[in-house]
Amino acid sequence: MRPVQVTALLACTFACNPSAPPGGSERAGTNLEAPASPDKPALEPPRPRAFPADRCGECHGMLHAEWKTSGHARARNSPLYVAMRDRSKNASCEGCHAPLATLTDPAERAVDEGVTCEACHAIRDVGEAAAEPRYSFDLQGNRKFGPYCDGKDNYFHRMGCAPWFRDARVCGGCHTFSMPLADGKSLPIINEYAEWRASSFSVSGTACQECHMPPEVTHAATGSERKVRVGHHGFMGEKGELVRKALGIVASATDRAGTLVVSVVLKNEGAGHAVPSGLPGRQVVVRVQALDEKGHAQAREERTIGRVLVDEAGREVPFYAARAEKSDERIAAGESRTFTFELDAPRAGSLVIEVAWRSVSPALAEALGVPAEERTMGKIEMPFGGKRSGKGREHLPKTVVARP
Repeated sequence: MRPVQVTALLACTFACNPSAPPGGSERAGTNLEAPASPDKPALEPPRPRAFPADRCGECHGMLHAEWKTSGHARARNSPLYVAMRDRSKNASCEGCHAPLATLTDPAERAVDEGVTCEACHAIRDVGEAAAEPRYSFDLQGNRKFGPYCDGKDNYFHRMGCAPWFRDARVCGGCHTFSMPLADGKSLPIINEYAEWRASSFSVSGTACQECHMPPEVTHAATGSERKVRVGHHGFMGEKGELVRKALGIVASATDRAGTLVVSVVLKNEGAGHAVPSGLPGRQVVVRVQALDEKGHAQAREERTIGRVLVDEAGREVPFYAARAEKSDERIAAGESRTFTFELDAPRAGSLVIEVAWRSVSPALAEALGVPAEERTMGKIEMPFGGKRSGKGREHLPKTVVARP
């Protein structure tokens, strides 16, 4: 039997486009029924099974445990995604946030698991036209694909060979998305794949998986031989640790006529795409505090960078309501950004410089009714003396470097 093939164009390519097919997919497969007639309508052939992740975990326990901590596991049910999907009143983004929804019975448990095991390991092939990777799935044949080609069919599923699982294009189909606008133009929304293609990471052959699925020496399945390059399935590392590997931080402090002048340089050393990446509205926050010796704040400032989309009135809005880009202050791969702060802190104490990743801007969090999550990307502390007339401060000037 020929495999069911589904071609899924970019993540949410059809978002906010009611004429698009559900999930942004087109189905082609073997028609098992006779042609329809007025007295005998055609019956839709039964859809193939999709196994839930815990069944896969029976043999792939470690990989399943890693996946459960990932954004892929929350792709359909995260509060931010659910809020945007419900308010946009368009389910087209399900094509990437719940890829199995149009491939199998919607009642299957795997459908609600977002980017679950079957959503990737049932991909039979990835084609690429220009910058638009396209997926072909094989659920009908119950064949599971991966980068190893020495696997043997077993009682639970057949084995497929797909070396391109280590290629960035397998990620690109859902990590690139432009939204059509009323004037016929398009507004880029998610750009990681295009940014990677333009970066030195692409030139050197460093694919997305090298960072997001770092190799481990372990067993891919219970009873199998240990493999040298089994990719970690957390995609952002344990507890999102990958965000701490993106930016290098250089912090310098000096005294200028009694005022603390702090320079913070952020360099995108570890990411092959802009930081922050993903949906517009994500932010990098740079906070500087001057504490006294008892830990009380004397002065505090913070700056944010990110990408802002706006509506016709120039208000920051979620992507589905946007009509233009107002600003893009993100740090591209290999580039740097410098921030300068001036703090009035007369008493001796310490400077605390913190760089944090924020899941969504406060304005969008309020509009969507969701909390903004933060993760620390890096932190530097340095002491400084009290203000002294004409003598500067003890411990300054000082520079501290934190590498990702």
